[in-house]
Parts: sequence; C-alpha cells; structure tokens
Amino acid sequence: MHDLARCTVTAGDVVLDGYVADFDGATMSVGTEAGRVGSFRDGDDVTVLVLDEVRGEVRYSGWVAAVRGTGLQLAGLELTSMLQKRKVARVRIAQICTGTVGADEDSRRTMTFTVLDIGAHGMRISTTERLVVAERIAFRFPLADRTLSLQAEVVRSQRTPSGAHQFGCRFVGLAAGDLDAMFRYVMRAQGAQRRARLQS
Repeated sequence: MHDLARCTVTAGDVVLDGYVADFDGATMSVGTEAGRVGSFRDGDDVTVLVLDEVRGEVRYSGWVAAVRGTGLQLAGLELTSMLQKRKVARVRIAQICTGTVGADEDSRRTMTFTVLDIGAHGMRISTTERLVVAERIAFRFPLADRTLSLQAEVVRSQRTPSGAHQFGCRFVGLAAGDLDAMFRYVMRAQGAQRRARLQS
C-alpha cells in the first residue's frame, strides 16, 4: 500500500520529507532521498501525511520504532483522515500550449495560451484570445511520459488588472485512463513543488 508515494513525517517541529518504502497497514518504512533523517528519535510520536495517487491525502498517527541513516521505521500507525482530492486537487504551473478553437473547419482557429493551474477535471488559462462561454479548446498537454489529447470547455472568464483574460475551463470527454493520468500528474507536481519549498 502507498508504494513509493510521497510522504511527510512530523514530530513536533521536526519534519522529514520522503517516500513510503514499505507499508503493511501498521508498520511503515520511510526513505529519504536527502540521505538524512534530521532529529527524530526512537519513541517519538509522529503524524504521517501520505500523498497517494489513488487515495489522495492520507494521514496516520504513530511512533518512531527505529531511526536509520536514510530513513525511519514507524509503528503503531492508525488512520486518522483521508481526503480524496481527485476532484479538487489543482496545481499551479506555467505551461504554454497551442490548440484550436471552433466546432467546424470554417470557424476553427489556432490559439496559444498559458495554463496557470490544472487539475484532473479542469484548468485555468491566460490568453490574448477572446473566448466565450461554451467554446471548446482542443489541445495536447505534455505529461512526464506521454502527451494527452484534451478538450476543454470554457465555463467562465475574468479580466485581470493588467488587461489579460483568464478563463476557467472543464475537461470534456476525458477517458478514465486519461483522468487517472491527469490526477497522477497533479499529485506528482504538488509533491515536487512541496519538496522545493522545503529545500529553499
């Protein structure tokens, strides 16, 4: 369970950002790519936040059974909360994409836009194009291992103080496999951004 999922272990002011190396439901091995575990001690009470690509945010409480050079052994873990973020999880990015707008050949036009944030079910974009509610954008979005062909429908618009236009869009016709891929992308991007904040 939670194989290689990103996690954060906290004991008071001591925090370890790592990954789940092994978990049998009560005992968890946590590894760290940094190669150090900070000031954790055997017997410390801990809380564990796991960012699971399927289950969302999962929290446990337990205690430190052993401190190792590159990780922790946690025991007595009990589930305290689970937040399924598939529908609400979003990540801020700045990905430039090119797509087409228009329902038929005569009205179709090419547009370039910047994805400002994205989730498994929709995105917010910025563009100089004038879009109207219910227009659809067909575009390709790059993931780590492949590129997804997506369609998004404009559901709202907003003009920023700088004069740029931002649009909220929801994905339409998304296959179950592509939905899972988008959710994994969001969770991984959130984890990477969180690690960068911790290291800065």
